[in-house]
Amino acid sequence: MVSERPMSLDPLIDSADPAVADVGHLLYRSLLKLDSTGYPRPDLAATFTVSPSGQVYTVSLKPDLEWSNGRPITAADVVATTKFALSPQASDATLSVALRGVTVAGDGSIITFTLATPRASFASTLTELPILPLGGLSEPALMAAATDPSAPLPTSGPYDVQSTSALAVDLQPNPHAARRPSITSYELRLYLTFREVAGAFTHGSVNAVLAATPEELTTLLRVKGAQSETMTTPDFVDMIFNERAAGLSDSIVRHAIGNAISRASVVAGALDASGGVVQTGPFSMGLPWVGRSSPEAASPAVSAEVLTHEGWVPGPGGVRQKGSVRLAFTLVAPGIDPLPVVAAEVARQLDAIGVQVTVKVVPPANFLNGTLDIGDFQLAIDRWSPGPDLDVSAFWRSNAVPPRGYDVSGGPVDPFLDSALDTLAESPSEMLRIDAAQQVASLLAADAPAVFLYTPRVSMVFRSPMPVAPMPALGDEADRYNDIAFWQLR
Repeated sequence: MVSERPMSLDPLIDSADPAVADVGHLLYRSLLKLDSTGYPRPDLAATFTVSPSGQVYTVSLKPDLEWSNGRPITAADVVATTKFALSPQASDATLSVALRGVTVAGDGSIITFTLATPRASFASTLTELPILPLGGLSEPALMAAATDPSAPLPTSGPYDVQSTSALAVDLQPNPHAARRPSITSYELRLYLTFREVAGAFTHGSVNAVLAATPEELTTLLRVKGAQSETMTTPDFVDMIFNERAAGLSDSIVRHAIGNAISRASVVAGALDASGGVVQTGPFSMGLPWVGRSSPEAASPAVSAEVLTHEGWVPGPGGVRQKGSVRLAFTLVAPGIDPLPVVAAEVARQLDAIGVQVTVKVVPPANFLNGTLDIGDFQLAIDRWSPGPDLDVSAFWRSNAVPPRGYDVSGGPVDPFLDSALDTLAESPSEMLRIDAAQQVASLLAADAPAVFLYTPRVSMVFRSPMPVAPMPALGDEADRYNDIAFWQLR
């Protein structure tokens, strides 16, 4: 489903178009890919190492790699792709920022990336950089190939492009792929709205559809014979406290609110179980290599007792207050499904302990800059997409205030938290990062600047005949194609 027809099948040109992202995943591989635990492992690379300083990443290519036209995949392709991703012609701003300040050099089958400062998330960045056959191309030839959908570039993934139109992309197996897929033809149809694609699925003209929200999944599963496979994303949803607001400056109140919320009920109710998985710490459940979050222990009764003990007693309408301060708050949420429904469920649960919450839905375009960044909120729910890495310093480090980051809670500086976040952001050691992540989780739990609610899921809904194959349990939307070479039709 797309908002505009794709102008190019180059994922670095039309990165914002989900159709291009999907097709690009089928056509191009990266140096690294995420394994079943969400950790970066070699893909086109045979090996990769990180210097003790964390600033030099050295990658060696696997031998005998070929593009779909039979030309070897070389270090020159990697160098040219990296430089192109930093050019004004490339549209992936997130990737461009992640590559900024990085110098790249290639010699034979060895590529060296040198970073200006240590950045442990760079390995994850390499999983999101599709390597394109750009080595040796002149700039005019490169731009002509990149922007003309009728002349797509040679590919390294399981498929090559057979034909394209405004309505569909037809793929055929790449004869030089490391493993040729069993499905000999693949058609990706392009629709402008979910209503159109749901209609096509209902009438049998398409065999599979991505459901990105619980509402979409419910609609598709009404079709007779429909089945789904669910993937856990690297994103997370939380409710942020504005610690400058009266009442919320009290950490006991924040803890009581957090302990009263049953995430399991949010997931089972507002998300209909399939749209998310309970998350109790700051790290997405889509990155399980760091370890799992602690199980939740929601107890509204205990929260109520604690508030009463601290002098927050029920007043008019049952709303707790201490002196002139009432525990009555506005919870803002962007108008993106299912966040308003989640906000309403949270409000319902908090009402049971005498905390009054009024939900206010804000247009998505105004939510970040017009609400969170300027501190115009008391409670706020949003979905965050930090990428496939544990580095959450942009959300919680003391200097990550807008516009430098997303730390909008207004809490006091915690040098211990900053130090743990720095280790998490910079250390090349997997074990040191895991230890730092545990410290970050513990320190955030102690301060309670937010209630971490759940990790979103997406679902692939299909009908017969569809492939019998293991769908990946983790990843973003395009990762559903990770194992397409192994698919077998029923």
